[in-house]
Amino acid sequence: MFDDHDEEVMGKPAFELRLRDGQPLVSGCYFMHPVLQVADATWDDQRPERIMVTADDGSRWFADSVPKTGVANVVLQPLEG
Repeated sequence: MFDDHDEEVMGKPAFELRLRDGQPLVSGCYFMHPVLQVADATWDDQRPERIMVTADDGSRWFADSVPKTGVANVVLQPLEG
């Protein structure tokens, strides 16, 4: 018999972005509902190493220390305020 309180936790919620030479290639989120994807991604003029992302639900996210060359996977953080 199963108890409703014994659900297996699959992992930590994360919204990730894969870039190649500074250009977004793939996005997606894990263990989040509804599923988010990147609608728009731009580099921050005030912080050159920061990428700003608007998700398809209108929420805003960012990642710091993002390289503009090579391939990188970054975990996005929610933008407060």
